[in-house]
Amino acid sequence: MKLTRFMSAFITLLAFALAAGAQAKQVALVVANAEYQNTSKLANPLKDASLVSAALQEAGFDIVELGTNLTRVQFMERLRAFRSAADGAEAALVYFAGHGIESDGRNWLLPTDAALDAEKDLPFEAVELQLLLDTLDGAKLRIAILDACRNNPYANRWTSQSRSITRGLAPFEVDNMLVLYAAAPGAVAYDGAEGNSPFALALARRIVQPGLPVQMLGGFVRDDVLRATDGDQRPFISASMQGRPLFLVNGPESDQVMEWLTKLYSQGPEPAKEARPDGLMGTLFGTSASLAKKKTRSTIDFVKVADNLDKSRQAARIDPKWLDEQTWLETLQADTIPAYQAYLKQFPDGLYAPFAKTNIDQLLDPTATGGELNSDKPWIISLGAALPDRYAVDYGEPLPIDGIWRISTNDKRLRIERGRAFAVDGWNHVLLFKVKPDQVTMTNLREEEAGRYLGRDILLNGDAVLTLREDGDLDVTVALFPFPAKFVLYREGLDDPEAFPAR
Repeated sequence: MKLTRFMSAFITLLAFALAAGAQAKQVALVVANAEYQNTSKLANPLKDASLVSAALQEAGFDIVELGTNLTRVQFMERLRAFRSAADGAEAALVYFAGHGIESDGRNWLLPTDAALDAEKDLPFEAVELQLLLDTLDGAKLRIAILDACRNNPYANRWTSQSRSITRGLAPFEVDNMLVLYAAAPGAVAYDGAEGNSPFALALARRIVQPGLPVQMLGGFVRDDVLRATDGDQRPFISASMQGRPLFLVNGPESDQVMEWLTKLYSQGPEPAKEARPDGLMGTLFGTSASLAKKKTRSTIDFVKVADNLDKSRQAARIDPKWLDEQTWLETLQADTIPAYQAYLKQFPDGLYAPFAKTNIDQLLDPTATGGELNSDKPWIISLGAALPDRYAVDYGEPLPIDGIWRISTNDKRLRIERGRAFAVDGWNHVLLFKVKPDQVTMTNLREEEAGRYLGRDILLNGDAVLTLREDGDLDVTVALFPFPAKFVLYREGLDDPEAFPAR
């Protein structure tokens, strides 16, 4: 066992030494840990690392060292060897995919053999992120990419006194370096579609983009991931680099890139710019994970990579519980019979199905859940009087404007429904008067003609005229002496959009 480990370390060191002796310009170390021995295994790191490694070779890196499922001893050996290769290089890049956690402001990357029965075991069983960053010190251009923003898998073992957070890595300052996180500090990253995460797909697409300054690499990757996940995953960039643009790949301008990629990769593999003799490297490593660039490019369909970014949007939404919860929140905001019916159609056995059915019954018949009709009481507005409850006002005829509207003067929502308008949100009308949710603020709403509605504003104690505007919102004028009150109702959702008059 010890001899095998020694030979592995020797081969790695020798490979890096040979490459460094050949004056390598660009070197990369890609680490992917997935088969964890003492905690949850990860599905994506190996596939993501393979994609990123191939992209780095396409980008022209002289050395791309790929290490998979590394124990702590193996991890440290790879870092030591890479430090020598990076010394004096034009560019050095490290990519890590696997479990990563934060403890008391320090970030740790987890080898596959980490047990971590207690938080205090981290210095002895994990690899501190700073050590990984230190291996880049000798290079002119330094890049670290951390696809390690996942839940802390050991949190449930540690005591309640632990100061560790359970999500993601902590931010830190860097100097003359680009550090790119897969997700914002404290957040987690999606796995994505077809075996690759949105982050890895975006990185592979952008790192080969000709003419893209390194200073803009993180921003382009971030924008791609944001679009692919509908804004749910936001990569985080920590950078302090010189102002002069630095390039990994020289080439066409950005508006020509996708056309260039399509043409290039539709033609299949093409010879590398610099063919390197196999020599001792080929004898030692054969067809194993590549330490030196091969004679032919490793073909990647980057057009497909771009397409898969869109597919990852759907993959990020496959969690049924998450879908149920988000759909219910949107249904509540609409608070209409069609909205509740749509929820029940999509989630007939959903967690909130009983509430949806109850709300439908309540909307159809205010007395169904104990509400009482008491429309005969003469409601007269005054500072001390209460507004009527939605159940205390008789229904009228359905109107094309039935739905949810937002008041321009206080940005609060109200619902117009069959002849009356009641508050969805509460607000203070004057210092001594508070409108509570479900209290009616306007009654006797009716359609005078297409696009013009009449009613009675209880709060202002005056007759109201609601006029449909060209943009689909409502101008409201309430007759007051000596000057009328005016405001706008902004449309948010209609019960029957097809009945709403076109303007």
